[in-house]
Order: sequence, then C-alpha cells, then structure tokens
Amino acid sequence: MLNVRSRWLVAAFAFALLPACGKSDKAAQQSATASTTPAKTVLTSIELLKNGQFDPLLQHVLPPADYKEMRAQWTAQHSKMKQISEHDRQQFAENMAKLTAPDAEQKIWAETQPKLQQLDKKYKTQLPMMIGVGQIMLDTQISNAKNLTPDQKKQATDVVSALGQWAQKVPWTDPDKLKQAIGVLTSTARKLDIKTLDQATSMGYDESMKKYGVVWGGVKKALKVYGLSLDKTLDSAKAKTLTSDAHTATVKVDYTLLGQPQSMTLDLVKVDDRWYDKDLLDHWRKALDRHAPAAASSTATAGNAPAALPADSASSAK
Repeated sequence: MLNVRSRWLVAAFAFALLPACGKSDKAAQQSATASTTPAKTVLTSIELLKNGQFDPLLQHVLPPADYKEMRAQWTAQHSKMKQISEHDRQQFAENMAKLTAPDAEQKIWAETQPKLQQLDKKYKTQLPMMIGVGQIMLDTQISNAKNLTPDQKKQATDVVSALGQWAQKVPWTDPDKLKQAIGVLTSTARKLDIKTLDQATSMGYDESMKKYGVVWGGVKKALKVYGLSLDKTLDSAKAKTLTSDAHTATVKVDYTLLGQPQSMTLDLVKVDDRWYDKDLLDHWRKALDRHAPAAASSTATAGNAPAALPADSASSAK
C-alpha cells in the first residue's frame, strides 16, 4: 500500500522505535479526552506529531492493550540493535564527534565548498530526471492501488505532484541554504547528545522518545531551509466529520501544501468509547500477526482510506 500521509510515517517510525514500559495515567487521561469526537481525534494526532510528542501520540492512536504490546515488541527489536560491530562503533563515534565539535559548521563547510561546483553541476542535470522517474513510479502505484477509491487516488496524486514540483525547483546546492542546512545538522547532533552507538542502544523509553523529538525538530528545520514548512502545512489543516454513527465515522481534512489546497478522508472506528483510525489500527495488528479486525464485527463496515497529513489542534473540529 502506498504510504502518502502521515499516519503511515508515524506507524513505521513507532514500530521501529517503541520500547516497553507502562504509560502514565496523566497521558492516558489526556488521550481519552482528545478522542471524544472523530474530528478532534484526528486533530489531536496531528498536533502531537507536529510537536514531536511521540509517546503521547502513540498512546492516542492505539488502544491501551495494543499500545502495551507494541512497547513489548519494541523491546525485542531493540535488543537486536546491541549486536554492533567494532567498525560501526568507531565510525559512529567519529561522525558524532565531527558533527558536535565546537567548530563543526566551519569544518564541514570547508570540506564541502571545494566540491560545491561539481555537486551543483551533477544535481542540476541528474536530480530533476531522478525526481521525475520517482514521481512516475509513485503515480503508477497510486493508479494500481486496489484499496483506494478514485477520489483517494486523486488526493494522493495531487500530493505527489506538489512535492515533485517543489523538489525539482529547490536549489539544493545553493551556498547560503547549504550553510544553513549544515548548521541545522550540527545543532541537532549537539542536542541529541549521543556520542556512541552503545549509548544510543542502551537508552530507556522516556529518553528515547525525547531524542526522537529532537530528530523530528531537526528534520522540520532542514526542510524549512529549502522552502517546505511542515509546521505551516500542519497548521493549515482543518478537520470535519462527514458521517458518524455509534461505531464508525468518516473525517475530511483540508490543508495547504506548498501553497496548493489539498484534502483527504479518513475512516475511524470506535473502540471502548474512543475513536481510532481504522487503517492505522489494522496496520498495527497485522504487523503483530494478530490478524484481528480493527474493532468488533459490528464496527467492521468502515472502508480503507489513504494515510493522513497532519493538522494542528487549533484547527476547527466539527
């Protein structure tokens, strides 16, 4: 299935990183309050993603039992990461030392500047073609996706088109922008405060979630340097409940991406008096090989929907 909206990004990110630990009563209460209506559920997910609050986000998008099990699954996956070669340890330590040195920005720029003309020539001739080929491949996947409706295919194609146009026009090797991007990279590395791979793999759940938030913040800053403000996109979104009954709901989200109006629809199901994204919940449970439906049989009428781009909680929910 084509992952064109944020919920799949969150799902993939969280499946790789979640550790095992109990969730706080306060976070659980906040999540429950934020799931009282379908539209508010979507907006809260988007706000949490925007702010890099990954643990509260996961508590919000997964029922308590699924959340607990996913944390346990992460522990098993995380333990495998501790089997690290000495070469990897050394390389990681050297790279982090380079990125966090007091004069890191100046040194990295000094290494990059002599190669800039060559890079500029290479990317100007090759990158547009590579992006164009990638866009064609994505459009083909969308067109052939059996689980997407015609409207959903158009929504996904519009997003790919907007991002493709942006990527082809971005001056990736512009000296001023490249300097800013290097600054974001080094600043983010310092905020992470991770010197070795052993330190990274031995972090507990709470500390790991904070680090993920730091990385997410760095990604947003780097993209903003090149004209793509994820915060602006997320802030522009508004959610409206189109249909709702005792067990299922459909929510439409309108937002602006790179100056172009976009929209998407999401199917939600109610589990224990709380609303959850049906496709995301199915994804989690299939990943766990549980082969369980997203909700009880009485709620199984909701159809599949493509993944969502985020909206800010300040947006209106109806």
